[in-house]
Amino acid sequence: MAGGAYDVVIVGGGHNGLTAGCYLAKAGKSVLVLEARDVVGGGCATKEVAAPGFRHNFHSNFHGIIHWGPVYRDLELEAHGASYVWPENQFAHVFPDGRALVGARDPERTAENIARFHKGDAETFREVHEIYRRVLEDGFIPAMFSQPQPPSRDLTPLEAMGAPGLGIIRNFLTTPNHLARELFDSPEVQTWIGFWVAQLAGTGDVFGLGANYPVMVAGSMEPYGWAICKGGSNQLAQAMAKHLQAHGGEIRPSAPVARIEVEGGAATAVVVEDGERIPVADGGIVVSNLDPKHTFQELVGEEYLDPTMARAVSRWRYDVMSMFCVYLALESPVRWRAAEFDDSVQRCFAVSVCESLDVLDDNASDCRLGVPPRRPGLFTVHPSLFEPSLAPAGTESCFCEQIAPYELRDGGRDAWEALKEEYAEVVLDRWRPYLASGLEPEAVVGLYASSPSDIEGRRPSTKRADGNHGGMSQSQQGVIRPSHSYPPIRTGFAHR
Repeated sequence: MAGGAYDVVIVGGGHNGLTAGCYLAKAGKSVLVLEARDVVGGGCATKEVAAPGFRHNFHSNFHGIIHWGPVYRDLELEAHGASYVWPENQFAHVFPDGRALVGARDPERTAENIARFHKGDAETFREVHEIYRRVLEDGFIPAMFSQPQPPSRDLTPLEAMGAPGLGIIRNFLTTPNHLARELFDSPEVQTWIGFWVAQLAGTGDVFGLGANYPVMVAGSMEPYGWAICKGGSNQLAQAMAKHLQAHGGEIRPSAPVARIEVEGGAATAVVVEDGERIPVADGGIVVSNLDPKHTFQELVGEEYLDPTMARAVSRWRYDVMSMFCVYLALESPVRWRAAEFDDSVQRCFAVSVCESLDVLDDNASDCRLGVPPRRPGLFTVHPSLFEPSLAPAGTESCFCEQIAPYELRDGGRDAWEALKEEYAEVVLDRWRPYLASGLEPEAVVGLYASSPSDIEGRRPSTKRADGNHGGMSQSQQGVIRPSHSYPPIRTGFAHR
């Protein structure tokens, strides 16, 4: 830092902002991270909310992508306190008839579990997994950790394969639910895999999100898999913070940014809400960990945007769907009825509850109508089974979530406050028939219901309670994020 100015000022201390800060500090730049909340991490938050001694991870529960590329190694995050456990049983789906389909890290064991429902689907899964593992390793992982390329360049290797490659591209362009129904014959297998893939974006009916299959299917299996951060998800953020500070970077929590000053087409300073003005050094940059609307409309101001940039920002879309979550402190771990069919469901990190993909489609339709799903498909998560620091011995700290509209048809966003406790009971009533024990009123030590309005209030960067900072359609991904007008990932502003 020279003369009070920083080479890099980062707005927002989520894991992406921290990652950028770590690399820039390691390269010798003076870096300052400004975080509105009292702790860095964004969605990597771990707090007691349901009852004392029971800790929950908010919005960032299972980590996989960080282990696929260089970040975990380059930033020496394990040495700084971020270590992981990989559950052998990753995700399961339970059905009304008392059966369960368990997805394990071992793809062959997963195929054997599928064969209990449909032998032909087991063979299909083996083929699909092998194809998507190659796509993940040869295409997706390199692309995730490289500068975004035009879509045609990413797809060229698949096009060169002829009909088989074009078939994979076709699968990418469809919806997760359509692809599940195309690939598999058993309704149970369709529901199991479709519901899981939908978790990456919240719903399974959006065209273009068939591209999530390599990430969620191959990414769940060896040598990959979704992992739980020991000590809670915020440990990842704290490890990044330690790396940043070890290389001279600074972090200021409780420092919400009021505006970004712009002069001559470049950012010159950041002003925090208490009035302090933090200058950016000549040749320096401001990095935003926020979404385009938040960054450019609220913090910069449209009057400082050229017309092309202003139009690009105005076109940015948030998803109409958010999440409704129920965080639970339980006397003992839930006991699934389906454990009689397959007892490994008791050792699954995630277990979903939904009769069919038709129900999941209905959930999405309800949300677009501004109605909380009337028969919600539940995604239940059980990290304390694998990370005992999250709950007292013998108890369980778990939660369930499902998609929900940000704005209710009757009353908008603010109507959630009066509705959320009642809707939490709707959620638990949906869950209880699938359990042998665990959710009886006397077994619930504490409960915390989190509506979309709560999510937005707790995380000021999560506008409209959109955890992805924008709808996950293909028109807002890759080289055209945030806009095709300034590829790749540029903003229309110059470096000073």
